[in-house]
Amino acid sequence: MSDKKIHDDNKPNIILDDERDLLMDHEYDGIQELDNPMPPWWLYGFYFTIALSVVYLLYYDILGIGPDQHEEYQREVAAAAERYGTTDEPESIVNFADLEVLMDAESLLAGRQIYESPRNLCTTCHGQNAQGLVGPDLTNNLWKHGCDLESIMISIKDGFPQRGMPAYGSGQRLDDLQLQQLSSYIISLRGTNPAGAKAPDMSRSVECEI
Repeated sequence: MSDKKIHDDNKPNIILDDERDLLMDHEYDGIQELDNPMPPWWLYGFYFTIALSVVYLLYYDILGIGPDQHEEYQREVAAAAERYGTTDEPESIVNFADLEVLMDAESLLAGRQIYESPRNLCTTCHGQNAQGLVGPDLTNNLWKHGCDLESIMISIKDGFPQRGMPAYGSGQRLDDLQLQQLSSYIISLRGTNPAGAKAPDMSRSVECEI
């Protein structure tokens, strides 16, 4: 590095005439500071945060108008329950054992729509034609947990979490009529012999007696 460059680097700061009154009396490593006021936008923003904190303190803590964290939590839980449903199971007023298989076209169509709905995941595990994928084939006569209407409705309602099937297939609750329609539709598929049917696991299969 040339002597001229070193000399230039060590030159004192140039102080303009209109800065002399603003120059503060300290410096660090050759850096001097001017006592310039903060920009107006910064000051206004700072004053706004002070005012906002006073309003917040009055609204939530002193006057108690706004909800506290516990009230906000309860409101959010209630809103989520209204939007997504609740995980609390209401007591069924229907005895499944008293119900009959629905074989009218309207009920079977409703059951099929429930089965094929993406929100219920039936086709994801059992296939579009109930031929079995991850889950077992539902069209044969070999079921472990019973294949009458009541047993199927209970199996769907409770699910088999230990086997990867949540309640209602996806956790999305079905009412009693929907359970009856879905179970009736599954029963209507018995013996249809769809292509690519999954072989039954004989260690987990019992022949239906209906």
